[in-house]
Amino acid sequence: MTQTPGPGEARTRQRQRRQMIYVGVAALIGGAIGFLTGFFDRGDGSLFTGDWEALSLDPAIAVVVSIAIVAGLLALPLYGFTQVDELKREYNLIAFTGGCLATITGFPVWAVLYAGGFVPAPHAFGVFAIAFVSMMVSYPIARIVR
Repeated sequence: MTQTPGPGEARTRQRQRRQMIYVGVAALIGGAIGFLTGFFDRGDGSLFTGDWEALSLDPAIAVVVSIAIVAGLLALPLYGFTQVDELKREYNLIAFTGGCLATITGFPVWAVLYAGGFVPAPHAFGVFAIAFVSMMVSYPIARIVR
């Protein structure tokens, strides 16, 4: 005799399936950004290693990649907030706040250390990396502490 899953199990499976689709869409957007940037780059630069001064893209490709970046780094996460439960949403908001605070604090500290001759000059990729890494670190801390 097979048992029919209860409503809670069915809802959990639906949520997990939606989460896998969400991760798949994010991976596709990221892959498209990387492919378009790498394949159509006419220079020797890289969007992700910090030497974007040497990056040279056709204007149409630049617009497409920009739209994909906005979709992947702004629209998709905002949409994701509407799809998760309250607890995960709270953890995500704490992680985003941690990333924002680290960036707001990290840039002036970096600039002062640069002025003192301790580190190289601040650059955009470094500020992005501060935000990204600190969000990734803030999320598990929020889960552990909460």
